[in-house]
Amino acid sequence: MTLLDILPSIGHPAPGRMDPAISPATTHSDGSAAPSCEIDETGFRRRARRYRKALRGIRLAYAGKSPLTTAVARWAREEGLGVDVRSTRELAAALAGGVDPARITMRGNARSPQELGDAVRAGVGRIVLDSAIEIAYLAGLGRQRQRVLVRVNIGDHAADAVKRVLAHPTLELVGLHCPIGSEGSDPARYGEAIHRMIAAMADVRSGHGVILTEVDIAAGQLNPDELAAVIEDALDEACAAEHFPRPAVVVDVF
Repeated sequence: MTLLDILPSIGHPAPGRMDPAISPATTHSDGSAAPSCEIDETGFRRRARRYRKALRGIRLAYAGKSPLTTAVARWAREEGLGVDVRSTRELAAALAGGVDPARITMRGNARSPQELGDAVRAGVGRIVLDSAIEIAYLAGLGRQRQRVLVRVNIGDHAADAVKRVLAHPTLELVGLHCPIGSEGSDPARYGEAIHRMIAAMADVRSGHGVILTEVDIAAGQLNPDELAAVIEDALDEACAAEHFPRPAVVVDVF
């Protein structure tokens, strides 16, 4: 089966794109700058290994904010990372790079029905939902039970989204995702995010009798060792406070 069989909306191969492992610019002889396509594979692999060493026991996913290339997806796979995608073309690049669909998460804002449908057809492991429209559409596909996460902003427990997801038998809510945003260099923000997600999961348990098992956060600007310490401390404190079983942790890196 080819990518076109799985994702018929692609139509043609994804073009080459910029990526965090790609040098931002080259300089011409006249001093002007132009985009460069030189990929720093060594730097990518070194960074991935540093995260894996520091964040033992935590699932890691490559979540570059620049568009994804097939080569980078392959490196991520070879370094033991999952891959986050935000569009059908990024999904195609991840699959072409040999990433197991079960280790792909589709996230992002304002995804089209076609993109959500392509993700389901490809068998992605997780889809992050943050709107009633997305929830209704995904539930309506009715192909197989799809595992999903609900996006929770700091200061928001997303109770309505959780209730909507749990109302659909074709959706399996497994956990919560919290974006750290532009304040990803502040360790306190990670602790706050984890405390709020565990509190929200405790509310889901008490209100719906469902125990969620995953929390997903972005690595932001913290170094891996500092991030690992923050995660461990916050999980210990939050789970003890809520008498909640320790969930699996997914960290979106790069």
